[in-house]
Amino acid sequence: MKKLKILYIANGNSIHDLKWISYFSKQEENYSCYLLCDTLCEISEETKVAIENSSIQLVKQINPISIKSPIKTWKAIRQYKKIVKDIEPDVIHVLFATPNALWLNFSLTPSIITMRGSDILIVIPALLNQVGVKSIYFTFLFRQFKKAFLKANLVTGTSFPQIEKATELFNGANLTLVRTGVEVEKINIINQNELIPNFLREKEFVFSPRFMAPIYNIGFQLDAISKLNRKMIERFTFVFIRGKQFDEEYYQIQLNRLNQLKVDINLTYHVIDYLDQPLMWMFLKKASLCLMTPISDGTPNSALEAMAAKCPLVISNLNYDKDLFENTCVKLKSFDVEELVEVIEASLTHYDETLLERAYQQVLAQGNRTVEMEKMVQVYNTIR
Repeated sequence: MKKLKILYIANGNSIHDLKWISYFSKQEENYSCYLLCDTLCEISEETKVAIENSSIQLVKQINPISIKSPIKTWKAIRQYKKIVKDIEPDVIHVLFATPNALWLNFSLTPSIITMRGSDILIVIPALLNQVGVKSIYFTFLFRQFKKAFLKANLVTGTSFPQIEKATELFNGANLTLVRTGVEVEKINIINQNELIPNFLREKEFVFSPRFMAPIYNIGFQLDAISKLNRKMIERFTFVFIRGKQFDEEYYQIQLNRLNQLKVDINLTYHVIDYLDQPLMWMFLKKASLCLMTPISDGTPNSALEAMAAKCPLVISNLNYDKDLFENTCVKLKSFDVEELVEVIEASLTHYDETLLERAYQQVLAQGNRTVEMEKMVQVYNTIR
């Protein structure tokens, strides 16, 4: 059987996108994988090396589709069509629907769209909530997304709410659940204490693994941390990740607040630029508590990794999939600061051990990367 050519339209800086692609690209005997990003995606030389080392062929970047820039868009569409003609992919796979799904309207190759969360839950529905002259432009844009979703051979979501929302918006699309999944077994057995930085190696710490962006609601966590029992402030270090993709203004605001808390309550904290995969796993295995409070979410891999690492976990009161997150972690009831204070203090004092074991078993069954990616193997082989 000849190798399957897959053209991925994705974000070269997204660890989730690269995880997905590399599962297939590293099987070089079966797949040839190409990655197309638009020019808004600034890929560092370090990331380009990582992409190349994963046997992913990076295609020359093209301008994004923009109705406001018709000439640039026309040129980009021509370039896209040439890329498709030159590669002759068997499948085009869009990772994260907005704005990448729009490209599917300009090619005839069998295609797949993978939704991740905010693309289908926030961005696309918002197109229908505009008023005035804007509503004409955004309604047209919504129709272009609808055209792409109905044209795709398959649309996958990483959580049930994504599937439900896509069904509501695009009745007739072929939808199914496929989670990105995490490497449960590898996380379970990793034991590389030497990876932990010296400044944390002998410390107890609370870990916030989501990037410094408004959607991840880091400010809410700082509101709660500022009110914690002083003995806990003295005992624990608080660790955050800036991330490769972060909101500069939001990041500076939170950094200023952390600096002020250091002065006001003697808070010990560290903001780490970025963690590679093994180090992220070790942080989760060593953390006393994993804290994530986004205002919108899909099925977060960082939460699944925490479950695989048997790390105590607190999550927002969002519509998370029950087969993964019911009775496997502590779920907030609201975005009330006082509640979060109580939950953090209770979790750091006594976390129910049965939750940890149940979480591990559920992620092993429902969020295992190998199991989920094998679903895509079947899809690729079906539509090739």
